[in-house]
Amino acid sequence: MIAPLAIIQVRMGSTRLPGKALLPIAGRSMIHRVWATTVEAFGAEHTVVAYPDTPENDPLRDELGRIGATRFAWDGPESDVLGRFHACAHRYRWHPDSVIVRVTADDPYKDVLAMRQVAEGERLPVEFGGEAFTLAMLDEAQLLTTDPGAREHITLALFPTPPPPPPSGVWTIDTQADYDAVVMATTVPVLLQSRWVSA
Repeated sequence: MIAPLAIIQVRMGSTRLPGKALLPIAGRSMIHRVWATTVEAFGAEHTVVAYPDTPENDPLRDELGRIGATRFAWDGPESDVLGRFHACAHRYRWHPDSVIVRVTADDPYKDVLAMRQVAEGERLPVEFGGEAFTLAMLDEAQLLTTDPGAREHITLALFPTPPPPPPSGVWTIDTQADYDAVVMATTVPVLLQSRWVSA
């Protein structure tokens, strides 16, 4: 059986909160926090961080090197996230049934059990567990998707329906207010443990 490949998508560019991937949360950068959780779920040998290969992302590249993450620098268009995933997935997997787990780097409440459940086929909020699909699904989306919006927000290219939303609250860091709220929080919300993660 081929182990799932987790690909963490990240970039320094953000219109609302530039450089958020490197913002500290409880002593670690956000990308370090998400990477560590992903490694706990799938193993370091099955976790890759894919980012645009541009000078703007050099600080991110350096941080990934510092923490020991496997890096995939994408030299295509920064907004073509589908192309980035397709190239990265084919670097590390070849079988069409290989499971690829998309991990978003701006969700500090990723959960190990939820991520494993997603890899096994369950759809949970992306903010907790990521999003999983096969290499064959990714190949089809890469071939057929021409809409720039769907290539940037790849859920639209891969699935006919969106994943379930998280409960109300701050789960993704998009703005300074989101970051401030997460920094002030001291524990992972109990709702995450009780509603979305089975015992």
